Amino acid sequence: MTNAEYQTKRIAEGPSLLAALHKVLESHCEEQDLERGSALRDALTDMRHLTDIYQLDFGELDRYAHEGYLEELGAVLSGEVS
Repeated sequence: MTNAEYQTKRIAEGPSLLAALHKVLESHCEEQDLERGSALRDALTDMRHLTDIYQLDFGELDRYAHEGYLEELGAVLSGEVS
C-alpha cells in the first residue's frame, strides 16, 4: 500500500486531525476556486501566523513534524500499519 492510499484510508475511517484538515482544505479550494497546491500554501502560511500568535518556533515544529512524517512513512512502506 502506498502512503497516499493509507492516508486516504485514514481520512475515510473517521474523525482525525487529518480528516478535519482535508475537509477544510477541500472547502477552501471550492470557495476560493483554488488548486490544492495553492490551498496548501495558504494553510502553511496561516500555520506560520498561528505559531507567531502562540509564540512558537515554526521551523522547530516543522523539523519535528518532518521527523514524525518520516517515521510514519517508514511504518506504512514497511507494512507495519495497514
